[in-house]
Amino acid sequence: MLVDTDVLIWCLRGNAKAVRAVEVLSQRAISVITRMELVQGCRNKKEHHLLRKFLNDQEVKVIELSPEIGYRADTWLEQYHLAHGVGVADCLIAATASILGLPLLTANTRHFRCFPILQVRRFAPAD
Repeated sequence: MLVDTDVLIWCLRGNAKAVRAVEVLSQRAISVITRMELVQGCRNKKEHHLLRKFLNDQEVKVIELSPEIGYRADTWLEQYHLAHGVGVADCLIAATASILGLPLLTANTRHFRCFPILQVRRFAPAD
């Protein structure tokens, strides 16, 4: 399962439901774009240390970009940016999941509904 940035933000904020959703996954992976977004959101070295510890403790595999992922993301950005408002990061995350054949766990399903071959699993931080 590829985990979207928003789910990990919920985890890092202490949302027990998000932590459980990640812990029950047999395989945990994120796009390098997600990792970069999380690092960018850190306000200090302590938060950065906690992020690194969380990813390590959860054995999260970081998926690097490949030419294939880049090409698909570029194609999707051109196709869907104007019509659906998707951005570069979401296209790269969606392309990573689709190229690897992984479902994407996200709370932002509307960001990803335009991608035709992407399996999206919805996470709701509070029900």
